[in-house]
Amino acid sequence: MTQPWLAPDARPPESPAAQGVAHAAVAHNTGAGEIGAVPSPVPLRPMTVADILDGGIAVIKAAPRSIFVIAGCFVVPLELVTAWVQRESLAESGLTSALSDALSSESSDTGFTWASILLLVASGLVLSLVTGAVAHLLSSWYADRAPTAGDAIRVSLRRAPALFGAWFLVHVVEGAALLALLIPLLFVMPLFLVTAPAIVIERLGPWQGVRRSWRLTRVRYGAVLGAGILIAIVSTVLTVALSGLGLAFSFFSFGWIFDVICRAASSLVTEPFVAAATTLVYFDLRIRTEGLDLELDIAEHFNRVG
Repeated sequence: MTQPWLAPDARPPESPAAQGVAHAAVAHNTGAGEIGAVPSPVPLRPMTVADILDGGIAVIKAAPRSIFVIAGCFVVPLELVTAWVQRESLAESGLTSALSDALSSESSDTGFTWASILLLVASGLVLSLVTGAVAHLLSSWYADRAPTAGDAIRVSLRRAPALFGAWFLVHVVEGAALLALLIPLLFVMPLFLVTAPAIVIERLGPWQGVRRSWRLTRVRYGAVLGAGILIAIVSTVLTVALSGLGLAFSFFSFGWIFDVICRAASSLVTEPFVAAATTLVYFDLRIRTEGLDLELDIAEHFNRVG
């Protein structure tokens, strides 16, 4: 099935009128692109899991300023709110406190409060927004456009209601599967891995985005499951490596400040990596099941001939 954004005139139009005929998910957002070469970090072809993981880093390296601006716009406010909510526990944390708690025979409070639940939800919504913005960047690059970080952020915010609605729908389904104990949660999650890219690139609603992800991933379920697990592992390793510097200051009472800074810095890398890798999984699925790369080649040929 040919998606609207794959039409031949999905290439940079010469007039605003022609721009309105192009792919709805790209033409709607690219009126103020950057002037210059369009990044091409990952060739549009069938990808292995290694290609997807390498591509997640390559996307960051291709346009670091845009990527970090996008991530910072969404991640930094969340980290500031998280630090404020957890200010007391962070101030009391540290290696000395941890050893004292470990040696204590008294049961300790897990700190699992409503505030922590809300922060967990907020982190999921933030990842959806970052993924939406990065998906717009990648889809525009493949359409020979170079939008600014501001363009990508605005597109993601416009699609926020659909992204948030889909996030809650997905977690309701995952929660139901978990409670029913019929299917392990790990085996349900891959079916919804590409929901956010599909919503932004194809301009879908929340339910349509969930169904689109289901249709794409179930065809190559095993490959998507493996890719999802490896993306999570690499993201965890990056988080530990990039935020580990804060441990050097854990002996000091002000060490929590460095911990917050290191965590925020690591999120500026890990969130875009997960977003880019997830979007590449989406493109790989469309290439393998719908011939997306061939359609783009045909569109480019007719543009050149015309």
